[in-house]
Amino acid sequence: MKNGISNYQLRRGWAANIKVAIAYSEKHQASGWIIDEEKKCLLELSRNRYLHGLVSSLRAKDKERRKRVTACILIALPCIFLFAFIPLNQVQATASGSWVAVSPTMPDSPFYTHVDSKWTFLFKAEWSYGDNTGQAIENAIVTIQVANSKNETIDSLKINTNNGFFSFNYSSPTAEVLTFTPVKLVTEEGVEWNTTVVDKDTGLSGLQTESVVVWWDTFNVALVNFATDDLGTTWVSVNVTYLLLPEEGLTLPESATYSNQTFLPKKVHNENVTINGVPAKETSTAGIYSANVSNLFSPAYVHVEASQENWTKTHTGFSLAHNANRVAWLLGVLVGFAILGGVVAFKVVSTRKTRGLTLFVKHENFPFLGGVLLAVASAVSLYWGLVGVEGVIHGFEWGLLAILGVASFVFGVTGAAMAITRRKQALAISATIAPLITNLVIVQGSLETYELALPWVLMISSFLVAVASGFLISNSDEQFLKTV
Repeated sequence: MKNGISNYQLRRGWAANIKVAIAYSEKHQASGWIIDEEKKCLLELSRNRYLHGLVSSLRAKDKERRKRVTACILIALPCIFLFAFIPLNQVQATASGSWVAVSPTMPDSPFYTHVDSKWTFLFKAEWSYGDNTGQAIENAIVTIQVANSKNETIDSLKINTNNGFFSFNYSSPTAEVLTFTPVKLVTEEGVEWNTTVVDKDTGLSGLQTESVVVWWDTFNVALVNFATDDLGTTWVSVNVTYLLLPEEGLTLPESATYSNQTFLPKKVHNENVTINGVPAKETSTAGIYSANVSNLFSPAYVHVEASQENWTKTHTGFSLAHNANRVAWLLGVLVGFAILGGVVAFKVVSTRKTRGLTLFVKHENFPFLGGVLLAVASAVSLYWGLVGVEGVIHGFEWGLLAILGVASFVFGVTGAAMAITRRKQALAISATIAPLITNLVIVQGSLETYELALPWVLMISSFLVAVASGFLISNSDEQFLKTV
């Protein structure tokens, strides 16, 4: 059998064609043709014609077969596609199911509160698949992941579900948007459930959870304008807004805040704002507050306190170049240096032992020079002490600066007196340490607390003066011994 035609059919076709050829040959035998050769030609011609017809027939049948195969494929493909994807769709439809579920019993988030406020979270844990569907999961341990606005995990909490309903408190000391997501549940029997798929056939996951988002916000105070043309007085204008809220404000669901507000504007309106302890008045522009305050120093340090009911107060500091006060203090410094120069000149004249700069290189004058420099460093400490006192009055937390500044001045002046009179060298040397630490370390710490600019020129200069005074006094052993 070949291509649907049996050998019998082939032989039969050949015989029929041979008979036709012989009959044709005998009919023309009288013409004198050569019978054998003619028969051969007729046979060959008949064979070629038959093969040509056979090939054409086979081609037609093959074409018909291909059409049938193509039709079968076109019918089969949709069926294959349908049967292949029906199970997948069924899996995806049930993929949202889970064996256990941990969900909040609170209103929809986000919630909004202020920094340092404790927010109470309420959750429930229950079976969500199988015969126990809807039953509470008791005495399990739920792990809750805490992520910040950058999606960075900053904390991980482990809470007992008790009778299936559990709660916990959380607070943030800084302004931040935090997301609380249960990520794991371990039953009392020790079986652990998480969000991975546990049954590929049904698409069931181990744990289904819902996140809770809470905003811990605070005030943001920005300097708008100021005027320092009047001696001892500064006019200040500031803009007070909520730090995290967008410019268009924030719409919240009901019960999302302690005050039950559903819309929070960016600008802080009609709240308590004080500048250097003076209540500031809100201008016609919402969120803009201004006040006239007192300042005795240059730069002038301005403290702004913003608060509202049940909120943690916000403290912000600014350092302003006070034009009027600067002129007064510059005159004061010039007078002080004039007095200091007079003292040194009096020393030069009174000794009558040296001329010119020889006074500054002889060891016998080291105690005097060390005492003078220590007095200068102590005067700088007094300045910072008074700045600290004024700052405490205005609201800055500069109690340490005020106390150590005044104490360093008293201790430094005492040491300077001991050095000039060449008595108690150890006390004089120890006295140089107090202004050195106060004028650099304490001042830097106090100002950086409020992110204020550091007067590095004054700080480094007073530090070097204190170091120079300690060097001169400590290298005056013989001069102090002469007075013992």
